[in-house]
Amino acid sequence: MENCNWKREKLRSTQPFFVLNSEEFIQESYRKDGISHFYMMKKKKGIPLRMIPNGSIDFVFSYTENGMNSFVNGTPLSPIDDCLTSATDIFGVRFMPGTHPTGLALHQKDLIGLHFPLEEYYPKSFDFQGLAEKKLFLDRIRFFLKEYSKLDQKAPEPFGKEALFEYVCDMIYQNDGQIRIFELSEKTGYSDRYIRKIFQEKMGFSPKIFCNILRLQRAIEFLNYGFDEKACDWAATLGYYDQAQCIRDFRKYLGLTPGQYKKLIKKGNYQKRAAYAHDPGFPT
Repeated sequence: MENCNWKREKLRSTQPFFVLNSEEFIQESYRKDGISHFYMMKKKKGIPLRMIPNGSIDFVFSYTENGMNSFVNGTPLSPIDDCLTSATDIFGVRFMPGTHPTGLALHQKDLIGLHFPLEEYYPKSFDFQGLAEKKLFLDRIRFFLKEYSKLDQKAPEPFGKEALFEYVCDMIYQNDGQIRIFELSEKTGYSDRYIRKIFQEKMGFSPKIFCNILRLQRAIEFLNYGFDEKACDWAATLGYYDQAQCIRDFRKYLGLTPGQYKKLIKKGNYQKRAAYAHDPGFPT
């Protein structure tokens, strides 16, 4: 693992079972305005999806013969196995880990492991009906971005709690979870205790758990894209104390060991299934 640039080139926050348990899956990286990427999947009705911790909020739009239903999903802290069971045509927007979507009248701490009807907590000016009429993936992306860009994006007040929270999230995110609380304290000038307090208020869990989740996401990403090294060879590079800690985190947050997950994605042909949409007209 001499070159870790793969971590910067791939998606930073993933739900691998959305890919493995769907019949069709397509995604498009965005990396702007707090948005990580968009995705669309087709699956059979009655097939549940496992959702794992990823530190992100998702907007999920489920299309049916009777119209579109919209939800906001928060990150769970352990695997949840009954997600989107009845849905068949799904369009999703995944925000960067720790990012609060513009206009959302819910805090991240209120969303842990839960989902709520998005229209009840989102500005009435957002044209949900217009989005419901879009059938193609790139059309849905463009329409969402057009509506999202109209919303009032207020910057946090300098030196306020929100600014500190966003700065700490960004440092954890940029370091792939490989940063300690005392380092965050040194960089911000605030005490460990105050950082934990603000993080708990905003996110609903500690900076340490957020680091653990992002570290797991990096490990999943590492395995998703075909690296064959044994866990003992890559665990330390990704920030695990040892192989045993890596295995414990996988079991806690993913429900599988690294070896079991590796076999699953190979059997499910993950790389081929996790297709990217690339279009010259995609907004930049």
